[in-house]
Amino acid sequence: MTYVLLTARLALAGVLLVSAVAKVRALDDTRAMVDGLLRRIGPGARRLARPAALALIAAEAVTGLALLGPATAAQLGLVAATALTAGFTAMAVLATVTRTEVACACFGRPTARLGPRHIVRNAPLLGLAVLGLWGSAVASGTSPALPAVVLCVLTAALITAVTAFFDDIADLLATP
Repeated sequence: MTYVLLTARLALAGVLLVSAVAKVRALDDTRAMVDGLLRRIGPGARRLARPAALALIAAEAVTGLALLGPATAAQLGLVAATALTAGFTAMAVLATVTRTEVACACFGRPTARLGPRHIVRNAPLLGLAVLGLWGSAVASGTSPALPAVVLCVLTAALITAVTAFFDDIADLLATP
């Protein structure tokens, strides 16, 4: 269980930190995405788009860093990662069901319309966060072996890369 927990923490940290950095680099696109989602609430909510985008970036960054910290911080990070991924998945479901036209700037740049592919991308991340929470509750205090740690890091890096480039991969596979 130690290795599953380590992989979950590293992968979620990687995804959240890459996402936060990408959103900072494309703040206008991130604000536009949040604005598109807030439009569903009402016209007054749109003025909150910039502060909400900044809060989202901060939440991702703080959660990612917490996941890399000591056990207590990491456990809080897993709770926050579960909440964030549940929220991201819910937004993708809402956008799909209501057919809301919102460009997904999930990793900074607007790509596809927020929809079913993002549910497919986010659901395993949510599962990983829940698995990490469960793993943190039952993990033993044993020190992991170095070769296994290297494998955990490589697996987490692969999960991070696939997640960050999921829209590009999906577009590539969909092209005839």
